[in-house]
Formats: sequence, structure tokens, C-alpha cells
Amino acid sequence: MHLQRDETIKMMKMNRREMITGAAALLGSTNLPFAAGAVLREAVSAEPGGADLPGKPKNLFSSTFTAELLAKSLIAASDWHPYPRASEREAWQQVHKEVADKAVARAEKINGTTWEVLPATVFLEYKRTGNRSHFEHYFFTRRTRLLDLVLGECVEGKGRFLDEIVNGIWLECEETFWGLPAHLSLQRVHPGSGLPDVQEPIVDLFAADAGAVMSWIHYLLGDQLNQVNPMITSRIRFEVKRRILDPAFERDDFLWMFKEYKNEKHHLNNWTPWIDSNWLTANLLLEPDTNRRKAAILKICRSVDQYLEDYSPDACCQEGPGYWNVSPGSYFDCCTLLTSATGGAGNPLTNPFVRKMFRYIADVHINGPWFVDYGDAPPKMEESGEFVYLIGTAINDSTLQAYGAFNASAAALRGEAVTDDQGHLGRVLPCVLVSAKAIAGEKRDALVRDSWYPDLGLMTARIKEETTDGFYLAMQAAPNQRPHGHNDSGSFIVFHDGNPIFVDIGPEAYTAARYKFSVQSAYHNLPTVGGVMQNNKSPNYRASDLHYSTDDSRASVSMNLATAYPEEAGIRNWTRTLALDRSANRIHLNEDFRLHKKVPVQLSFMTPCVPTQDSKGHVVLTPTGASARSVSLTYDSALITPTIEKIDLTDDWLVERWGKTIYRVLLTSADPTDSGNWVIQCA
Repeated sequence: MHLQRDETIKMMKMNRREMITGAAALLGSTNLPFAAGAVLREAVSAEPGGADLPGKPKNLFSSTFTAELLAKSLIAASDWHPYPRASEREAWQQVHKEVADKAVARAEKINGTTWEVLPATVFLEYKRTGNRSHFEHYFFTRRTRLLDLVLGECVEGKGRFLDEIVNGIWLECEETFWGLPAHLSLQRVHPGSGLPDVQEPIVDLFAADAGAVMSWIHYLLGDQLNQVNPMITSRIRFEVKRRILDPAFERDDFLWMFKEYKNEKHHLNNWTPWIDSNWLTANLLLEPDTNRRKAAILKICRSVDQYLEDYSPDACCQEGPGYWNVSPGSYFDCCTLLTSATGGAGNPLTNPFVRKMFRYIADVHINGPWFVDYGDAPPKMEESGEFVYLIGTAINDSTLQAYGAFNASAAALRGEAVTDDQGHLGRVLPCVLVSAKAIAGEKRDALVRDSWYPDLGLMTARIKEETTDGFYLAMQAAPNQRPHGHNDSGSFIVFHDGNPIFVDIGPEAYTAARYKFSVQSAYHNLPTVGGVMQNNKSPNYRASDLHYSTDDSRASVSMNLATAYPEEAGIRNWTRTLALDRSANRIHLNEDFRLHKKVPVQLSFMTPCVPTQDSKGHVVLTPTGASARSVSLTYDSALITPTIEKIDLTDDWLVERWGKTIYRVLLTSADPTDSGNWVIQCA
């Protein structure tokens, strides 16, 4: 089959995994003031299973950062010193030399060149055609350009890039809206207008981020900008107040803010801590009214608490590893910012549940750029080593710290430690400052043997800790109706010797018509029964009756898939059992099902390998790597007929991950059937 989509300018990689956050513990007295000694460090348990899972705290932020604590301990904006300013040369001269050289080189390359224009007609494309990538390309190019110039100036400190920074600031201030066309539904008066209403500033992800970026620039380079012209810093303060501080403080109806508004309830996702962390940044740095500064912090604390209240009880990131940096990662930002701004008087990072949220990223790492993806999360991502290193050090988790250092070295040498493709200065800033320590740290890849998150139904298993040799198995049984969810409950992933064998292909590029073929269960490793696929019309559509076990010889999970399908599928019961046989180095899949009537039954296996039918009962899967070993999929040829389907990919995001081709191996019942006990192996 050939999958078409509208021609677009290829969007800059939405690499949210590369956003970098701050932790004070690493940067000494010149950085976030609570410093290393103020963080209580306790090891995070790496044991699989849910028996030792810490309970989720209630109102952690509100009970930590109370009005009384803020009155006593909140540092005035003029006195708060979270990072060295650009004029504090000693600290910036400690940045890793190659990182510093890359930062200056990027600034030199763009200095004096033409800035991107943001035409109204390109903004309107989202309303007219559903395309969002054209505008976002120009938008994020402009943001990244400003980031590169600011970092180059901070690292070099010679004033060479100040005029171009002023141009970028002024262009940013002249933008009608700091957010994206896809987010205009937040407008109350003209939600479907297609263009932003200048009379109603709204706070979306990237408006809040712009407010934080402008606040950091004001903090880092305020004195230098005033020497160019005092109107520049005055304009920054005016725009941040008008666009972010006022609407966020005065309104309660933004859906990202709280779980309930006027008796209407909804779930919170990565938007909440992501926006809260940037709003908090702007509030701490630029809010002129001391009473309102405290009141805004209390409101932010309530919002962050409701996010955690809605978080998965097993500390798993429901949206997948691709959102970890902006979901629990942004929660980390909120922790470090407020702990810093109160001089270490409060620190939510000591809570065991919060620390388990951060450990998740190591648990779902397969190897190299590969992660256990599900829903809208991508299968491959460039993890920010500096970010992971910062978190690992802040919570004293040696696995995260070594894993961060392991990735920091490669990222820095590619120059990626000093940039960010969406212009998130608040994340890149601490990364640059900690680069020398991260690169020099003890390095070890995160290759966890087992992990189990019972509420999401997420299991991962490899043959042996700290090696990619042999088979790797992962499965999730989450509700299909979840933030950024696909119809994929009960689907699985298989790797062999570090190579992908059966995969979740991940999402297609975002458009107004967001969910296409890649969301369907027929394009995950799942059954299709009588032509009926899984559903997501309610939270009840998910695999159920989960049973998990693991030991040195075997890791297994079983579930009932019937509850993930609508009634028209006619499934009485469907018990799927998946096991990694560590002793024999093979995967066992058992499909035991009972249906109401005889229909064709089909199992899908999505693979980037080249599949060939070797003989009856065998499909051989050959990875594309020159030295990679083939894997054999075996089944009962008396019951099952194989079909190999080649899928031509044209979507930019899918092509970037898989190339222009992916395959679907279909194992179909030889005849319509109302029951079966299929035994399938991968060896």
C-alpha cells in the first residue's frame, strides 16, 4: 500500500527529548543557590514490580511551599541568583571548551543574517488546510536563532552578538502571539478565528516558553542590553507581564491549569508542568509586585499538585518517553526553581514517588537512540545527557547520573549540547554550564534487565543487565483513551542484539487531522477480529486481567485483550501471553481466544526488517544492518496463513525513523474460526 499526505516543508525536528533543565546541585556557588548539600539524597529503588512502589503524595508543592514559608524564605527577585550572569566571566569560562567553541560558532554563523518572517497567511494554513508544520518551521527557526545568539554572547562575552540579539528580542516583542496556530482554541472570544486576538493574550506551551526565554535574557544580559538602549529591557518586562504574568494569574479557565473548571472535569498532561515551570520562571524573575509574586507561586503550586494527582499511580509517564522531558522533566524544573528561590527551605525532590518518576526514562531505554515507545511518543530520540545527568546528581541516582554522562559526551561533541531546536533557553542554559562535569563523569549506558509499571501495564525485559545481546521484550496495556494515546493496548516490541524486530512505528507528523493509519491497532502488533480493530471511545477500552512475573530464567506477562475491543468484534475472551525465555534466548507468544462466531482472525506484526517466507511455518526477518543476525518467526502452518505487506512511507516523521519502507507481516487464520490456541515463537 502507498500512504499519502500533503506536501509540506519538512518541519524542524520536534525533539522535545533534547530540552535541558537545571539542577543546582552541580554548579556550585555561582548557580542555583540551594547547592549540593541542600538536597537530601536517597537511592531510588530499581527493583521491578509494584510491591515496593512509593505512594503518590497529595498536595506536595502546596504543603511544602506554604504562604508562611514564602513569607519567610522567598528570595526577592533582585537578589535571586539562579545562574551566573553573562558578566560573571569566571563561571562561563569553565564551560567545556568544545561546547563553548560550538556555541560561538553557531552564533557567528547566523550573526547579521536575515530573520525569519511569520506571515499571517502561513499562520492561517492550520485553519484552512490543517497544516501546522510550515508556520512552526519559521517560528522555531526564529526562536532557535535567538537562543544561539544569547548562548554565544554568554560564552564569549565580547558584545559581538548584542545587536543581533536586540533584533531578535524586538521581533519577538512585535509578534502578535507567542504561541502556535493549533492552540488558538484557548481563546474565549474568537477560538476558531484562525488568527490570534491581540486583545485576548492566551498562555499556551510556547507563549509561556517565550515568556521564560525573555525573562532569562533579561536576567543574563540586562546590563548589556541597557547599554544598547534601556527601552529594550523595559519592553521585555512590559510584554512578559501583558502576555504571560497577567493572564496566567487572572484566569482560571485555561484547561492546562486545573483538573476542574466550573464543574467540568478533564485530565492534565505535560502541558501543566511545562507551562507552570515557564510561568514560574517569568514570575520569579520579572513580577514587580511582591505580594502578587507570592500569590502566583501559590497558584502554580496548586496547579502542579493537580498534575501529580492525575499522574499514573505507578509513576509511569502515560504519554511515553518522548514526553518525559516535558512532563516529569518540567516537574523537575518546578522543584529546582522553587527550592532555589526559597534558599533550600523546601525541596520536593526528596519524595520517593517523585524520584521514581525520573527513573522511568532508564527503565524504558532499549539501547542507543531506541526507547519503548507507545502512543505519540517516537521510537528513536536523542536523549539529552546533560539533563539526565543533572537529575541523577540532584536525586543521587547513580544509574541516571552515569547514563546522562554516557550521552553527554556524544551530544557535546556533535554540538547538540549547546542548542535546542525550539529555543528553550531555560533548558539549554544549565546544560551548557554543567557540560564539563557531565562529560567528565563516569559513563554507563542504561540497560535495565526488568521493569514493571502495573497501572499502565508496562513491562520491559532483556536477557541480562547491561547488555544488548539476545532478545529484548516490552509490552504495554494502557487505556487507549489516554493523553497522546493510540489504539495499542496489549501491543509489544521485540529487539534482538540491539536491532528492532517488531516495533511500534510511532506517530505521523501532527496536522489538524492528527490521527491517521499509525493510530490504528491493525498497524500495531495486535489482532484484528472479523475486520474489527480496537476502540478508544471510553477509558474502559484497554487490556485487562494482567499477570506479570520475572526471575533469572523468564519474564512473562499475560492479559485479556477482549476488553480493548468493541462489542462488534465478538470476542468472548482473548488471553495473550508474552514471555522472554532467558535460558533459551527466545520469545514465546500464545494467543488463546474464544469468539461468539466464526470470523477471519488476523495478527499484525510491524517490522523494519525485510521479511521472507522461508518455508511452511517460518517467516525470516532480516535486519538492515550488515552484521545483524536474522530472526525466525514460527507458527502452525495448518492453522495460519502468512502474508507479507510492504508499506511505502511518505510522512516526514515516519521516513525519518524508518526510511521509505516498513513491512507488516500478517498471520491470518486459514479459515474463519471461533476459537484458537496459537503458539508463536521468535528465535
